Amino acid sequence: MRKILIAGASGFIGHALIEKLLEDESLEIVGLSRRERKSHHPRITWKKCDLFSLKDINEAMIGCESAYYLVHSMLPSASLSQGTFYDFDLIMADNFLRASINHKLGHIIYLGGMIPNGEDLSWHLRSRLEVEETFRNSSIKTSVLRAGLIIGPHGSSFTILERLIKRLPIMICPAWTKTLSQPVALKDVIKVLSRILSEEKIQGAIYDIGGPEIVTYQGLIQKASGKIKKTRTLITLNIIPLSLSRFWVSLVTGVPKDLVYPLILSLRHQMLAGAEHRWPHPEDLTTSLDEALSLSLIDEVEQVFRGHVQPEKDVRSIQRLVLPTGKNAEWVAMEYFNWLPTFFSTLVKVQLEGDRCTFYLFSPNLKLLILERSRERSSSDRQLLYIIGGLLSAKQERGRLEFREVLDHKYVMAAIHNFRPSLPWFIYRWTQAIMHLIVMRAFGEHLKWHIISEKRIQA
Repeated sequence: MRKILIAGASGFIGHALIEKLLEDESLEIVGLSRRERKSHHPRITWKKCDLFSLKDINEAMIGCESAYYLVHSMLPSASLSQGTFYDFDLIMADNFLRASINHKLGHIIYLGGMIPNGEDLSWHLRSRLEVEETFRNSSIKTSVLRAGLIIGPHGSSFTILERLIKRLPIMICPAWTKTLSQPVALKDVIKVLSRILSEEKIQGAIYDIGGPEIVTYQGLIQKASGKIKKTRTLITLNIIPLSLSRFWVSLVTGVPKDLVYPLILSLRHQMLAGAEHRWPHPEDLTTSLDEALSLSLIDEVEQVFRGHVQPEKDVRSIQRLVLPTGKNAEWVAMEYFNWLPTFFSTLVKVQLEGDRCTFYLFSPNLKLLILERSRERSSSDRQLLYIIGGLLSAKQERGRLEFREVLDHKYVMAAIHNFRPSLPWFIYRWTQAIMHLIVMRAFGEHLKWHIISEKRIQA
């Protein structure tokens, strides 16, 4: 029996994919979820897994032959999340790749977004492309499926559309609503995802997955309105800026701005399947837009969008830093610890003793934070230090600081995960949390200056 792992199994695509894969009695499925879940089928094993934890993914992937990566989360993953959704996405994908290489996984199937050629992409689409590049620039065989708007119940983009047509009899439409798109039915996406797992000759390539009809977003709104027997009046005003329209969409739909804003910024791009990435089985993509809408507009249960936040206050903070040529994550970590005392002048000192790093104020007796490097889990391209004490640290379960290389040594990510501060939450947010951002931005500028200095020396 083949064991298949699905990252993002609890999402609307993951649920539908599991139902399809269970039709094949030779498959055993491992579903990853951020929460505890009980299995109601003998061939499904649910595993609680934090994709920001390489250890969790390594443990979940044991015995798996292939994996689906359906993850693209823009909602909070901690009580306080510092950083951008695209940096969060990049670390999760990098973790997944490292675990895949460790377990010698045979095949990764990634469902991403359509990438318009020759355009200045929104960060939403650039994030999809970065995840794609992370997998493809590796030794693991990777199949990439690029889709635009997927028409299916509980999909985030479709839910936004559904709420707009149900709540607004008159819509003032900005220019982006005339952009062409090629929506695809959820049932067709599942056909494609299922086929590419079993048909080896089509694996390892990039495919655009689009439905049989091309429409504008205004056309899609009108079609969907007709399905629920509501008449909607659309008025186009090209002068409405994207910033205003995304705020308006979030307000009307009740969907968090963290989710709405990146999606709206991407709607200025045409989402059309390209001939160079044509899916070789056109019979899989034949569900009409009318049928897709009819199948999707029948659910009356309103979806609640929320991130996964721990019951106790925790912090995740991720910053993307440039990596100087010829340097690695290990060098960046040491440079950070050596640079920090110069930034704080005489206030904060750093003491390095073996694998232990201590930040103290004025005197070694006033220990602010104590970190300990994990030798067995650190390498030249990833340094992992657990937070084990100090006046600014509450009792930690998984609190850690890491420096890791990503995107083929182009960047290094400095990340704090699952940190629990000792300061009262309100005070922490407006003091220590802000200071951390200031420090990391200053360190990023220090690395840029290091690059400039090296170029001058070479010149």
